[in-house]
Amino acid sequence: MKRRISHIFWDWNGTLLDDVGAALASVNDMLAARGLSPITLEVYRRCVDTPIIRFYEQLFDLEKEDYNDLLAGYNDGYEKHLAECGLSPGALHTLQAIRETGARQIVVSSCEQTQLDKYVSLFGAAPYFDAVLGAANFYAENKTGRALSYMQTHAIDGAAVLVIGDLTGDFEMARRLGASCILISTGHHPSEVLSRCRVPLAGCFDDIERLLKENYRIAAP
Repeated sequence: MKRRISHIFWDWNGTLLDDVGAALASVNDMLAARGLSPITLEVYRRCVDTPIIRFYEQLFDLEKEDYNDLLAGYNDGYEKHLAECGLSPGALHTLQAIRETGARQIVVSSCEQTQLDKYVSLFGAAPYFDAVLGAANFYAENKTGRALSYMQTHAIDGAAVLVIGDLTGDFEMARRLGASCILISTGHHPSEVLSRCRVPLAGCFDDIERLLKENYRIAAP
């Protein structure tokens, strides 16, 4: 029997927003400014992690660098390069298809709240969401805590929640919520990393819609 899902918790960066190119370009700008060699997309996707300090520890000497300066430099470059990005192909179609079922859709992101609100609106996705849950700062921390708090406030059973994201951290969040999970391999973690989580893996948004139809009954609360 298909599991009934009434709430879908979406990741933003790398899932709905196709921003891997902007992230990589910003990191390489920072490396170049320090006379360091750029990294490839393959290296970036292998190293990226949350909390984001785990990523910076692999590329920069945090005993010599001010971590807050690194975050500020990254975000300045990210915003510049994001002009070249957009929503992931098929994302709006999937959001609309889910909205027509009456299920609730929530963004749960490591992105800072003001920045998140700005881009969810700018890229035309805001009307699809009942809530947009971002971070209080740029440290990319406590995403799971925000999701749990929202569920407790709205009396949502984890069994009725589906998490869709692009990082192994999204799988870990789903596990802590008692939720189902679909991962998409076009974002910040590659398929060979995501496959270790042993949950349905999508290669595009058409795959997400297919997996939803095959495995879940999406419906209003």
